[in-house]
Amino acid sequence: MNFDLKGDKLCYLRPVFRRRFVREETVEVIVPDAQPDILRILDTDGMVFMRSKDSEAGRVTVTGTAELTVLYVPESGSGVKKLNVSIPFSTDAEGADITSDQLIVARLSLTSADARTVNPRKVVVRAEIGCEAELYLTETVYNTAPRERENVYFRGEDRTMTLPAAVNEKTFVFTDQVRMPAGSEDIGEILRASTELSVESARAVGSKAMVKGNALTRILYESREGELCRESFTTPFSQIVDTDASGDIRDFDIRMCLTGVYVNRDRMDASATDALTVEIHAVAQCVTFRQTPATFVTDAYSTRYPIVPAVSDCEFECLDGRDTKSSSVTATIPAAGAQILAVSVKTGSWALRPADGGAVYSAALNVSVIYRDAAGEILSSGRKTELEEPVGPETSVELTVGEPTASVLDGSIEVRVPLELSLTATRTVTVRRIESVEIDEDTKLELGDLPNLTVTRATAGRDLWELAKSHMSTRELIREINGLDGEPEEGRVLLIPRCV
Repeated sequence: MNFDLKGDKLCYLRPVFRRRFVREETVEVIVPDAQPDILRILDTDGMVFMRSKDSEAGRVTVTGTAELTVLYVPESGSGVKKLNVSIPFSTDAEGADITSDQLIVARLSLTSADARTVNPRKVVVRAEIGCEAELYLTETVYNTAPRERENVYFRGEDRTMTLPAAVNEKTFVFTDQVRMPAGSEDIGEILRASTELSVESARAVGSKAMVKGNALTRILYESREGELCRESFTTPFSQIVDTDASGDIRDFDIRMCLTGVYVNRDRMDASATDALTVEIHAVAQCVTFRQTPATFVTDAYSTRYPIVPAVSDCEFECLDGRDTKSSSVTATIPAAGAQILAVSVKTGSWALRPADGGAVYSAALNVSVIYRDAAGEILSSGRKTELEEPVGPETSVELTVGEPTASVLDGSIEVRVPLELSLTATRTVTVRRIESVEIDEDTKLELGDLPNLTVTRATAGRDLWELAKSHMSTRELIREINGLDGEPEEGRVLLIPRCV
């Protein structure tokens, strides 16, 4: 006879794919006729915008556009000109567990960009785009609950786990008008602009996620007098993301991706005060975590019949906690600079490697500066530096680059880059559970060799269940005959009656 122990359904999301992959794109660009020839290239930087994400059997694909700006010194040798380059891309990765019905969370970054001249009218521009993708599959398993069955006993174990419950996203647009700080130079032409999004907080309001964050926008511009200047400003934003989750919502993992940024010069009033209008298009991807109680049958025995349990393993990736950690790196760039004009930092490749009791997160950071030397010539230089930080086991890391500061030293430029590491700790819980038992009711157990009453001492590691199972008794009988309310203290003498 088969005795089924399946109970209520336990629904959650199981992560089936998590990987970072890189796509490199190279294009040739002709300088427009209206622009002067290139004398030398100063710097290449930009932003990456997401367009789509999709999965099919064995493959995940993310598409987007890299919007780059090549800054160069024209043939006259004075001033700075820009060359805008748009590079569409499609990056993908293969995985045996990927299917078309999975939920995708992706994040894009520009890990490196550079340009070289073929001749004064043609450049080759290269962009390296990093993509971090996670795929979730809706999973349904059954709780296994102890059932009443004469002479058959089941051990239930209660678990409470914080599991992914839903993946949702929201596209949004927000606009801000920002007055230039007092004392800043008036804007003649915006040469380059970039925006980075960061999440400050996310909290549950019913089944919705209330997300608050900041958009940090940096601009490099030429003043009306021809000076190269830089400014940065922060725009707060808040969004409500509808989720499919219900129940005890405990946390959100929010991944932001830009889909477009537009920065234009404006006037805030009738005065000649310069201002900027910033329009930001983005998508907020939200993984909702719910605290999920579950009961599993982990052991069974019978005092009368032979039984054969059907055992299976269930593996759950549970959220264990979140934390932030501040750090910084310093890059010393050989350059005889007299005035620093612009600083940019791009996060390159990263890795997590095992270490004693945890892991070490390492990331490459590409730091570049545009500066004016003592002779008034505009030059650029860069250096690669490494970050290494110890983190806990089973921890994922999201790195945010703060506003760098630079200072001119004797024969070099020192750049300090503040960093924030967002740490997400998980733990893998494996539950070995019994789904059903096959009871042979035509055969009775031979218990004649077992004593009717056993005298023993309670020892560490053997609770009443273990004692009852090994002596063909029950926990209720042991408690009754020994006058126990709960588990016995270690060393206590116990009388264990055998079931008859």
